[in-house]
Amino acid sequence: MHITELRIAGFKSFVDPQEVPVLPGLTGIVGPNGCGKSNLLEALRWAMGASSAKAMRGGEMDDLIFSGSQQRPARELAEVTLVLDNSKRTAPPEFNASDVLEIQRRLKRGAGSTYKLNGRTVRGKDIQLIFADASTGANSPSLVRQGQISELIGSKPQNRRRILEEAAGISGLNTRRHEAELKLRAAETNLERLSEVSAEVERQLESLKRQARKARKYKELSERISALEAFLAHLKWEAAREAKAQAEAELARCREAVEQSSRAAAVAETRRIEAGEGLQPLRDAEAVVSGKLGQARIDLARLETERKNAADLLARHESEARRLMDDIEREQAQKDEAAQALEEAKDNLAALPTEDPKANEELEAKAKVDLEAAREQLNDAQAAADDVAAKLASMKAERQAAEASAEAQRRRKASLEADANRLKQQLADMPDTAALQAKLAEAEKAEETAEMALHDAERAVDAAEATLAEAREAEAEAQGPKDEADQVVRTLESEIAALERLLKQASGPKAPPVIDRVRTRDGYEKAVAAALGDDLQASTQRDSSLYWAGSEIKTDALPAGAEPLHNFVEAPGELAARLSQCGVVSVEDGARLATGLKPGQRLVTTEGHLWRWDGFTRTPDAPVSAAERLAQQARLEAAQAEIGPARETLDEAAEALSAAKAQRAEAEDDLKEARKLVSPKASELNRARSATAETRQAFERADVKRESASEALARVESDLRGVEESLALVSIGGDDTELERLETIAIGAREALTRAREHETECRGRLADITRNREQAIARREGFQKDVERWTGRLANSEQRLQDLLKRRSEAAADAERARSKPEEMQGQIDTLAERVAQFEEERKRAADRLAEKESTTRESEQHARETANAAMEARESLAGAKVRLENAESRLEDAVETARTQFQRMPEGLMTLARAGIDEEELETLEVSEADRQLDFLRRDRDQLGGVNMEAEAEAEELAERLGTQASEKEDLIAAIAKLRDGVAALNDEGRARLLEAFERVNEHFKALFTTLFRGGEAELRLVDSDDPLDSGLEIMAQPPGKRLGTLSLMSGGEQALTATALIFAVFLSRPSPICVLDEVDAPLDDANVDRYCRLLDEMRRRTDTRFIVITHNPVTMSRMDRLFGVTMREKGVSKLVSVDLDAAEELVAAE
Repeated sequence: MHITELRIAGFKSFVDPQEVPVLPGLTGIVGPNGCGKSNLLEALRWAMGASSAKAMRGGEMDDLIFSGSQQRPARELAEVTLVLDNSKRTAPPEFNASDVLEIQRRLKRGAGSTYKLNGRTVRGKDIQLIFADASTGANSPSLVRQGQISELIGSKPQNRRRILEEAAGISGLNTRRHEAELKLRAAETNLERLSEVSAEVERQLESLKRQARKARKYKELSERISALEAFLAHLKWEAAREAKAQAEAELARCREAVEQSSRAAAVAETRRIEAGEGLQPLRDAEAVVSGKLGQARIDLARLETERKNAADLLARHESEARRLMDDIEREQAQKDEAAQALEEAKDNLAALPTEDPKANEELEAKAKVDLEAAREQLNDAQAAADDVAAKLASMKAERQAAEASAEAQRRRKASLEADANRLKQQLADMPDTAALQAKLAEAEKAEETAEMALHDAERAVDAAEATLAEAREAEAEAQGPKDEADQVVRTLESEIAALERLLKQASGPKAPPVIDRVRTRDGYEKAVAAALGDDLQASTQRDSSLYWAGSEIKTDALPAGAEPLHNFVEAPGELAARLSQCGVVSVEDGARLATGLKPGQRLVTTEGHLWRWDGFTRTPDAPVSAAERLAQQARLEAAQAEIGPARETLDEAAEALSAAKAQRAEAEDDLKEARKLVSPKASELNRARSATAETRQAFERADVKRESASEALARVESDLRGVEESLALVSIGGDDTELERLETIAIGAREALTRAREHETECRGRLADITRNREQAIARREGFQKDVERWTGRLANSEQRLQDLLKRRSEAAADAERARSKPEEMQGQIDTLAERVAQFEEERKRAADRLAEKESTTRESEQHARETANAAMEARESLAGAKVRLENAESRLEDAVETARTQFQRMPEGLMTLARAGIDEEELETLEVSEADRQLDFLRRDRDQLGGVNMEAEAEAEELAERLGTQASEKEDLIAAIAKLRDGVAALNDEGRARLLEAFERVNEHFKALFTTLFRGGEAELRLVDSDDPLDSGLEIMAQPPGKRLGTLSLMSGGEQALTATALIFAVFLSRPSPICVLDEVDAPLDDANVDRYCRLLDEMRRRTDTRFIVITHNPVTMSRMDRLFGVTMREKGVSKLVSVDLDAAEELVAAE
């Protein structure tokens, strides 16, 4: 069975459908690195059933689907198809009906993969068994991936045994053995579980038998209990009928008492209303006046706060104006200082002598002309002296009389020595130029340091000015929040003080009213005021003329839809009864629900509406002093809650302002200190520049003098050496007159040469002085010009800052002027408002007196009305109690009837029949209720002691017994199946062991021969190690290349290891040829010689086996041995394509890589 074609679509980088023919012989796959060649091998292994995504260089199976590129979107499907030639019918019987088998594996993103064989869906295990029986598969050693040779070399002997298993063809056998072992373990597990279940069922059967006995006893007790319960239920029914009759009689008596007391209460209430008709207008008038007084006091406190704030604002503006004036004076002083420095710099610049560039150029040109003339004279004198010296030397050479010449030379020598000593003394007496140079370097360094110090001081001034500006801005920014927080705190303090005075005056010296202890939810103040009204002024102290004593009477339920007012109020317990009878409703529901109010009940809204049970109605337009007082009290609490955070905000703002002021003062001090340092630094820089110029002039003069003296000394010493040479050569004889004449001429020539040299040196020094003076004058002028520019800039900056300060000073003065009139204006408003407050206080006092007189006259009528109302309330409570007792009696009677119907399924009259069914007639006649209750409790305890009772225990016990018999039969079947599976596993192990040993012998023989062929000598063998059982042993490779000792694979070189491992793989082929072999860059670690051996071995395998080889390579030698070549390209990034490759161009393709 051979693989004839590989089809790929959407797998990894092969996004487009590709077909790879798998033909006999050697098929080469070439292409640059990263183009997707190895993806062909992974597609082949994946189609054979590979289940590990990591083994195919992926994190998960979905990574095998094409993930998209810059031009191509990602795919949702990957598909690989293998076409197999089954003409010899070697496939498993269930798949052996066709000459061609198409095995297709399809992977859908997020949904897993499916296998199909000739279009029919099969299991992955079936596919794996097909390839395992054909000696190949996803993990077959015949599919050699990159690095697998290295893995084989470095693997343990136990892992190498898989090669022998492939050679023996027992991969499928191992799979079946593994499945049999799994089935055996599953069967043994099932047997254990079945035994445990059977034991559990037996225990359950014994338990059910005990439960059946308990159920019978439970049934007997229940029958007796039911009879006693029926007897007691009949007695309770009779007692409930009697109680109902008594309650109906009592209800009639209470109704008559209610009618009488209600008439008396109505009369008393009418008299109270008549007595207090003028009371409410007086109260309203007093409340109105109190409200106006409170508002006037609040307005007065607010105006006083605003006046204080205006005064503070005026003080701040004046302080700011004074501070700005100080800044203006300071800035003016700095401007004057800058102007003075600018004038000094201009004076220094003007004091410099006027430079005449033309005159300087003429002087410099004349000095250069004089220098050239002096150099020409020097050259002429040097030539004349050289000529005379030549003639003198010639004469001295010709003369025999050396005495006179020698004496002359000695005199010349003495003269020259004297000149040399004189020049040396001059050099010694001259100043040390090294010291002057060091002094000049120090002066230049001091100048640079002074200039840097001045720049640093100026930068420090600029930085200090910027910091001061930022600090002033920060102070101005911090002042606003502080003023706002101060305003808020003062306003709250004034409001709290005014509200406390109002509430204190309204309370008076008497006992504290209950209104001071009432706390309402936001928005419910008007509802509470409408419900309680002036009753809020009463106290809870019993020694007061008006007080709340509390009540424990039972209250009626409010109409449906009304929420009790006590849910929204925190009040003393004495108000509980009143609040429970006050309901909160909407305006729309109030009038509708008012008709259902019971005596004493009221309905209110959050807007202030009131509906009372007796028909009295009040709208929010009617003034209620309690509402205003509650609102004032709520505002007082809110203000007291707000003032704490407001004071904290004020403290934080004050701290921030204080910190900003401290930073501003610190910045001003820093700016003063920085400005103080600028002038001394500028003076130091001027002194350093002057010192540097003087030192440089002294150094240059001394250097010129020393250079001239050194040159003269060098010339003298040169002449002295010439004289000494002449003395050595001179001889006595010749014409003394001519010799003397030449000596005289030579002396004159040398003196002329000396004078010419001195003149040249003087001209050169004069030119240097002119050039140096001109450069120094230019440098001084540029320095003074820079000073003028710098001080001009500082003067302009000071002028700009001065203008800004003047502008801000003008604005601050205008603000102060505007703020100055506000306190005076507000004082008039305060005086007017104070007069109004006094007027309102007088009005409130008169209204309070009138109200007190009226209240005194109406108190007695109210007391009588309350007494009659209380009597009526007690009568109604008695009536309500009678109704409740009647309702309870009716409820008990209904419960007795309902019990008879639900528990005993009959009417109460038939309960005795049920009781007689479980109790003797004689016992019924003498049985008392207490005795019946005692027996019932005793029987119930006995029944409860039985615990849970399974009434179906007998039926369940029969079912378990039948189930136990079935499990016994299943247990026998499992024992027989386990024995059969154990025999099957043993047979598979014996067959695998025999086939493995046989394959070991074959592979070992082929390995020895192939090793000798590849290495052209040497020896090698395979050994089974680590176990006596071949199925558990490891495979060790022992090899001895030519000229080396026998050793394991790990002791060989890299190339030898690769060739040895290759020989082992091919030995497996010869032992049990695989239908396909893929070699992925196996020749990569081999050199050219070993590659040639590798290729010859491939040719040998092609001739000796029917295996179809696919060789992935980069080596030109390997390419040249292929029967055909295919190329993998990636012209489009991330997308692989398969193309046929010309054999002649294969090497060029690799070289181009």
